[in-house]
Amino acid sequence: MTLPPTSPPSPAAPDDDRRPLRLRMASVNLFPAERRIVEQLLAIPAYELGAMTSSDLSERSGASRSSIDRLSRKLGYQGLKDMRRALLREEAQRGSPASPADGRRSAGDVARRVMASIAARAEAMAQSLARGPDLDRLLEWLTTARSIQLFGAGESAAACTAVYMRLIRLGLPIGFADEHHTQVTLASLMGPADLAVAISYSGGTKSTMWAAKTAKRNGARLVVITGIVGSPLARLADLLVPLPTGPLPGSAEVVDRVIAVGLAEVLFQCLVADAPDLAAQSLRVDDIFSDDRL
Repeated sequence: MTLPPTSPPSPAAPDDDRRPLRLRMASVNLFPAERRIVEQLLAIPAYELGAMTSSDLSERSGASRSSIDRLSRKLGYQGLKDMRRALLREEAQRGSPASPADGRRSAGDVARRVMASIAARAEAMAQSLARGPDLDRLLEWLTTARSIQLFGAGESAAACTAVYMRLIRLGLPIGFADEHHTQVTLASLMGPADLAVAISYSGGTKSTMWAAKTAKRNGARLVVITGIVGSPLARLADLLVPLPTGPLPGSAEVVDRVIAVGLAEVLFQCLVADAPDLAAQSLRVDDIFSDDRL
């Protein structure tokens, strides 16, 4: 039997191009701003690059996210995610000479950077809360609401749990259900005398948006705690509490959730300081636990 002639190989797709980034740079004409973006990329250690977002790179390079995406495609990648994956592959192939063989110093450096980022963002959050009247308004709404419902999904649900666990000790009428259909159900039962608090770093989580829109449509006040002040969820807010951003690549949403947990303690301490009856309620809870604690 005669086999049909073999077809010539088709050209490689852009994501099959394994040329290093530096070679790609040499094959295209880059504007100075584009070259600065690439230099920023090449200077980022692999342990940070693995979780970096376009927002992180935008902050480092001073370029817009759309500019970064256009540059990625200009260099033959499908986008920043594809370019980042290629850089990690290059790093794995050549090894990381900046890290010692036992990796201890690198781990310590990572720990210092993470904790420094948390400390810097905590200070930025404190300054933001102290600058205007929004914190006082939030405290007033918390103490006068008929009921308070928390909305959040994924890791933001952990921040909701932290707020719930601190404020329930004060006897406030606060609730949180981590299942999103239940959140929407509770939102549908809210009214003008109630307060909804939605936590979402991205401000675009569909289930949180669903619950927040439902609560607001029923007349409830809406407080939004988010890291993206221009997000769809932020635009719904009656009161917006922005979370700070910082220079640690890839961990903005994670570290900001730590700050959101810190905000729960700020609210608790402010309420206790201003309302003796709430402080007394917290002491009663503490006494119950101290009686049976091992």
